[in-house]
Amino acid sequence: MTATLASQFHVALSGLLFQLTVIVGIGPQNIVLLKQGVRRWGVGLVVSVFIIGDIVLLTLGTAGVAVVVEKMPLLLEILRWGGVAYLLWFATTCLRDVRNPTPIDTCTERPSVETVTVHSPDAGSDSAVATLTRIPLRTRVTTRMPALAALPTALAVTFLNPAAWVDGMIVFGTMSNQYGSGGKWVFTVGALVGSVLFFVGVGYAARLLARPLSKVSVWRWINLGIGVLMLAMAARLATMG
Repeated sequence: MTATLASQFHVALSGLLFQLTVIVGIGPQNIVLLKQGVRRWGVGLVVSVFIIGDIVLLTLGTAGVAVVVEKMPLLLEILRWGGVAYLLWFATTCLRDVRNPTPIDTCTERPSVETVTVHSPDAGSDSAVATLTRIPLRTRVTTRMPALAALPTALAVTFLNPAAWVDGMIVFGTMSNQYGSGGKWVFTVGALVGSVLFFVGVGYAARLLARPLSKVSVWRWINLGIGVLMLAMAARLATMG
């Protein structure tokens, strides 16, 4: 029994490490998660959507859907070229932001007004009675978007990204099914643990690094690197057929 548990633990650990190697690379999901963490709102919702997405895709892959998909070459071609188009579109948005970077608002405070108190005599009185007049010096208005505003983007990069379907169902499904009927689900559980650790870690670590990561100059270089990487990924996916 001890040997069996040790074997299952090894399989689960293999799944965890495999999943981390797949998702640790810069991709659309990670960029959305990083930006959301820097904004400091909607992080929990985005993390939840990404985890649910992995549960769905990895489960489908482990269940053998990849075998069915591989027997439908037309569907594979649609997924492949859809993934290429998606990556090219994402690269375009990143490279566009290099030229016109959008500042990321990291403030979560409510709007406030700073005031100064001025003492002045009360008009019409023989004696100088001091009254308090509050004059606003500067109004700081900050907007905190509702968490649900992040939902459409999170759903799009998870379920409308053909490259994610290829990685989740076909690549992962092929790997997990190498462990047999029982071991493949242990492998999948380990992979899902890896997804949870990664998404939670990145999302909430970005909150802690919000100040340095919110600088426009930093995101100009980040977007440039991501745009080039997305172009390379699109080229690789296009030549896989």
